[in-house]
Amino acid sequence: MRPNRFQAFLFLVIGYEWLVSGLDKALSHDFVQNLGEQLQAAERGLPYGFYAHLLSHVFVPHAQLFAWLVLVGECASGAILLALGVLAWIRPLARVERVLGAAVLAVASFMVMNFFFFQGGSYFIDSSDPFDEGIPVDFVLFWIQVGLMIALLRKNSRDEVIQSSLSSVGTSERFNRTHGGMSK
Repeated sequence: MRPNRFQAFLFLVIGYEWLVSGLDKALSHDFVQNLGEQLQAAERGLPYGFYAHLLSHVFVPHAQLFAWLVLVGECASGAILLALGVLAWIRPLARVERVLGAAVLAVASFMVMNFFFFQGGSYFIDSSDPFDEGIPVDFVLFWIQVGLMIALLRKNSRDEVIQSSLSSVGTSERFNRTHGGMSK
């Protein structure tokens, strides 16, 4: 099997984005201390009432814990996705690497949707803010990550079905199944 360069490219771009975002927070020296204030300021005027409730009752009281989780989560997600991107560029990912990639993409998707809600992002037409970008990049990133995660998991299940069905038959029958019954 050949490496999937498009998949590798997506891993590299998404991994770079997460690593830079995490390193920005790590190098700022005030992200952990100031996240609570940012969250309090954001909860006023959010279009998503459920998220404003989460901010005031869960995130703000434990802002330093969540700041560390975000910082470590972004740096770790970025580093792992970059490593998977390099591996995927060189060779097809092994089953355990695809599962790890899907798990990291699930965590990254959770983080990006939290940021989307925190920003009060809109995914519909909003004539009250004509300077808005339309669909926020965070919302697009969420769907790219989810699509990549599904592709990794689908490939995983398909490969397992093929491997298990091929290992249960003899060599001549395996040749017939993989070559459409054609002989030389």
